[in-house]
Amino acid sequence: MTSRSPATISLSLILLAFLTYQAPPVLSWKKDEFRNCNQTPFCKRARSRNPFSCSLIANQVTISDDGDISAKLVPKNHDDHHQINPLILSLSIYQDGIVRLKIDEDPTLNPRKQRFQVPDVVLPQFESKKLYLQRYSKETIDGEGDASVVYLSDGYEAVLRHDPFEVYVRYKGGNSRVLSLNSNGLFDF
Repeated sequence: MTSRSPATISLSLILLAFLTYQAPPVLSWKKDEFRNCNQTPFCKRARSRNPFSCSLIANQVTISDDGDISAKLVPKNHDDHHQINPLILSLSIYQDGIVRLKIDEDPTLNPRKQRFQVPDVVLPQFESKKLYLQRYSKETIDGEGDASVVYLSDGYEAVLRHDPFEVYVRYKGGNSRVLSLNSNGLFDF
């Protein structure tokens, strides 16, 4: 019979005590106290959307007074104009290739829904790194739709595709996407 060293026995007892200590929190979780996706309207609605069902297109692309690229997102089908209010897309560019995308309802609409905006999302020292855009270029993507393109830095570009609406970052002059928003056409505001 082999005898175990006191260090091995102590380590085994510590491990056993640790596992015993962790067991009660694991056993106290009740699955029925949490809702699943089928029980929440938001999740059910989001999962029921079909790919490329987003009917928004970007138009009236301009550079705003604060140096951002702005566009109005409107329904592609004129029948949807009474159901979907126009949205304002704002694309801010910062040093070191940082992009900030913000989408909100058009402030000129009445009555405007006041949405909560988290204060201090962008720190004051970060605002000093903002680039004030002077221009952007237009190009045709895949021979189909127009896009507005702005150079970021280090060989990257931000692209706002108009129809279908999509925003992505790519390597300059190529189609290799690094980051994408609405690439599957599921955007719903």
